Amino acid sequence: MWRWLCRTILPALLLALPCHAAWAVERADENDVKAAVIYNLLLFIQWPPQATSAGFHLCVLDEGALTMALRRHQGKKVLGQTLTVQRSGTTPEELDRCAAVMVEAGSAGLLARLGALARTRALLVIAEGSNAVDRGAMIGLHTDGGRVTFDINYGAMKKSGLAPSSKILKLARTLIE
Repeated sequence: MWRWLCRTILPALLLALPCHAAWAVERADENDVKAAVIYNLLLFIQWPPQATSAGFHLCVLDEGALTMALRRHQGKKVLGQTLTVQRSGTTPEELDRCAAVMVEAGSAGLLARLGALARTRALLVIAEGSNAVDRGAMIGLHTDGGRVTFDINYGAMKKSGLAPSSKILKLARTLIE
């Protein structure tokens, strides 16, 4: 029995390990790319002066892989302010210091609440998922054929007092006015 396991099961497990490792590296690279896209998008959005007067805070709601990749951009400059990636809750008081909030895996209800809150203040809502902008995000990141792309809800950004550069509007896969 032991020999049979060693001859059949063990080689199959060993063959599966490189595939899993390659998938993990590919996923890590995807999160690094998404984090770089988010950082660069932040550079091409104008916020009202009071929104970033106390520093530039990118708030995250959980500590997933994308959040870890975003933390590698901490300390860089956005609009002359030092970028801080910090964990936050979802109440208006907890989000007061945030210039932007990133939702890795948000429910439609959460994105709708954040979208409604963003209409009352300069808060950029970024989320993952191909239909994130339909659920309340202003920028929705997704992977399309191995490429990281994004959609923009320009109308929601304008209502929040945010002004995206024409450069990022041209790069968006979908633009909702």
